[in-house]
Amino acid sequence: MDENDSFFKLKEQLEDAQKLMGRMEQYIVEARGVLQSCIRRQSEFQYAYLGDMIQETAKTSERLTDKLRRLTLEIVVNPKEYEKYKEDLVLIHGIELEYKDEILRVSAPVLIPHRKDCYTDYLYKPLHTAFRNWCMQRAEEKLEIPTYTNCTICFVHVYDETLPLARVRDHDNYEEKHVQDIITNFFLRSDSGLYTNTCHVTRMGEEDRTLLYVMDSSKFPAWISDFGKETGIEKNHE
Repeated sequence: MDENDSFFKLKEQLEDAQKLMGRMEQYIVEARGVLQSCIRRQSEFQYAYLGDMIQETAKTSERLTDKLRRLTLEIVVNPKEYEKYKEDLVLIHGIELEYKDEILRVSAPVLIPHRKDCYTDYLYKPLHTAFRNWCMQRAEEKLEIPTYTNCTICFVHVYDETLPLARVRDHDNYEEKHVQDIITNFFLRSDSGLYTNTCHVTRMGEEDRTLLYVMDSSKFPAWISDFGKETGIEKNHE
């Protein structure tokens, strides 16, 4: 492929990105119209449709992000610059890891997607990068990188308490497998049921987020009994 062919390919990619941006803007405009109707009528009658519009906006946004990430990979030829770009993704997504008292805590400012969702890379790719960077930094600082054999992973799903309770999903509707696979790659001996238990908890809070706690199974009973005090989030919604 000569230079002109490369430029033509990039031109097509940018045009595709622009089309996705236009589609996303249309979804946002329609969502705003539905929201205004809900406010005017003081009714949640169209809330499900509003959710559909927001979801389509988010999916389109993720497709646009994925396209731009691929474009970045093609254009940024300096490997150090590209690594820095991936590190910046972790900061942009706000993923945090903390290891204390032999318990690994992961905080992500999004809810784990529904198990039937077709597009889930928006969480898993940044999560993988966050885990990798955290482990590399711990290794450089000669700090312990936890490895668990018989462990329990607790998924804490925190919902924005100002939004309708209809958003809260059953625990068996979360796509936990991909998250558990990433945790396994970095911190577990195996995700087999012989070695790993999972627990799901739903709480209401100030904003949507997901907390992951990974610990030796022997620590779980004491941890779960103190869970409310430790997290500062409540079970009940007034």
